[in-house]
Order: sequence, then C-alpha cells, then structure tokens
Amino acid sequence: MFTLAEVERLMEKDSRTGESLNGRYFWCSDGLIVRDAGIDNITHVLIGLLDGGDFTRVLQRLDDD
Repeated sequence: MFTLAEVERLMEKDSRTGESLNGRYFWCSDGLIVRDAGIDNITHVLIGLLDGGDFTRVLQRLDDD
C-alpha cells in the first residue's frame, strides 16, 4: 500500500538516480504508474522497459483460466 506522496517521493528520487527511466514510471506488484499521461509517454515507458529487460518483470501475463 502506498500513498500518492510516497509514490511521488520515490519517483523524484528515481529522477535523480536514473532508475525507472529517470523517474518516468513507478511499478509494484499489480501496478504500474507513469508520471505523465499520453500515448507518447506510455509508449516511451514500454519501450524503455523492453530495452532495459524489465518488461516481463513489471508486466506479467495473466493466466487464461
């Protein structure tokens, strides 16, 4: 469980450390939050996750059952 303030704090830290594409997104189990709305930003995050090898760790396939 996170507060919005904590997510903002973590994203600000990541923007300084370079993690999570410089704070462009936040993820946890069952959740991915992007900093900015819009198809271009979401596409940038998804491409970054693919390029960084984190796509299948962050976004997991659901069973068809």
